[in-house]
Amino acid sequence: MNDTFEAFDDDDWRDRWLDLDKAWRDLQRLFTCPHPGPGEICLDLVRGNVTYPDGWQNGYLSHYDVLCPDQVANVARTISMIDKVDVLAMYVENGRVNDRLRDDVSYIGLFLERATKYVADRAEAGEGIVYRIG
Repeated sequence: MNDTFEAFDDDDWRDRWLDLDKAWRDLQRLFTCPHPGPGEICLDLVRGNVTYPDGWQNGYLSHYDVLCPDQVANVARTISMIDKVDVLAMYVENGRVNDRLRDDVSYIGLFLERATKYVADRAEAGEGIVYRIG
């Protein structure tokens, strides 16, 4: 195994990073949909976008950002009020009512639950977060 990736399989590191896979874009929508409100505070956790300096076919550059401990605490308080019902409402509000609705709600809901636990743990520890999109 490549030494670079061994840390990600190590139990000591497993809770030290949050992988949102492709859910970050829908989480951005969730935290601002159907209208900005308290959930917008959570946008700090997924704010940003990948860029394609040489066109999308030539790869992308990730977005990196930092949340200070106070921001993490604010996100932790707010994200705990958002759940799968809000994910479902977001999709219905946007007219997404098809055969994939249940799978989409489950997928985004899973990553929302992971994010909620992750920021709660970091807030309890008084830590900030460095995050990457892409």
